[in-house]
Amino acid sequence: IRIPRVAEAEGKGYFEDRRPASNMDPYVVTARIIKTTILNEA
Repeated sequence: IRIPRVAEAEGKGYFEDRRPASNMDPYVVTARIIKTTILNEA
C-alpha cells in the first residue's frame, strides 16, 4: 500500500493498493485493507 506523505501530513487523502492484479474479490480485499489500516484490526 502506498500512502502519500501529503495524506499523512494533512491527516486526509488517499492510498493506493500497488499490488499486481489478481483474481480476488475487490470487496473482500478492500474490507481487509480498511480493517488493517483504518480500524487497526489485524
